[in-house]
Amino acid sequence: MLDDHPMVTKTYILPTPTLQRTYDLVRERVWARRTGLNFYSTPRIGKTTCLMMIKGMLEAEFPKTFFLLISARASRPSEAHMYRLLLEGLNHELAGRTNTGVLFRNTVTDIAMHVGRRRGMQFVLLIDEMHLLSGTDLSQLLVVHNDLKLKNINMTTLSFAQPEILHRRAAMMIAGERQIIARFLSEPLAFNGCTSIEELEEILKTFDEGTEYPEGSGWSYTRFFLPRAFEQGFRLQIYASKLWSALTTANVGGESGGLPMEHTIVAIESLLQMARASDCPNFVLSDNDLQDAVDASQLRLFTSMMQE
Repeated sequence: MLDDHPMVTKTYILPTPTLQRTYDLVRERVWARRTGLNFYSTPRIGKTTCLMMIKGMLEAEFPKTFFLLISARASRPSEAHMYRLLLEGLNHELAGRTNTGVLFRNTVTDIAMHVGRRRGMQFVLLIDEMHLLSGTDLSQLLVVHNDLKLKNINMTTLSFAQPEILHRRAAMMIAGERQIIARFLSEPLAFNGCTSIEELEEILKTFDEGTEYPEGSGWSYTRFFLPRAFEQGFRLQIYASKLWSALTTANVGGESGGLPMEHTIVAIESLLQMARASDCPNFVLSDNDLQDAVDASQLRLFTSMMQE
């Protein structure tokens, strides 16, 4: 069963403290039908994973709201690029058309149709890599926003971007493009990774108690990889302090937004996978085991690359 384990196939998402904080903010905006929020951070903090998880949680809590997730991509200035991105996200068969007017009408009509099917009056757009959108793209998105408003459909935009979005926002302020800022970039918020030992301990505790494989077995990921040690009381969470020290040492010179979540999770996965062959009732993790796991995460290499 090892080859199909979610930790091996990378098909699981952890409810981290960062995710919960972000969801609390996002949920409030959706419930209040506010314009939206923009989160920014450096790469590998976990933006895309968080966005996917948030979409699922929102859909479960707001069944009458239509949610659409798109991933932005850079393009030459085009009067139709944003409409195509939306139609591709909607899996619309006419997304490849070139007529701007047709693409716009199809976009608004399709969104309105999905909203109507849910018998609601709200559309929430989730955008990954928002910084890749051009000013022209955002102008088109504003047109969609305004047209939906005329149809009594409230649009909320939740986006994640790299810090470059702050420079884009400043340039728009100088250019007087305040409508776009008001709709999509009014409140840029820093999106942080793992920011403390306590948060790391919560993540480790989830591996110990809040995960399960095989389904219905009651076995956590820690127990799956270390069943003998787990039966005798072994838990990852007791190593939070030592693992935090090893990770922060490797992250020297990194950004102030906490440990990159991707590298943190890879280090934890490596701990379990490497320890599996040594499972025994009195198993303990050594300092070398922790360092090997951090090295396997390539956090130091990533931090060095980002500095360069």
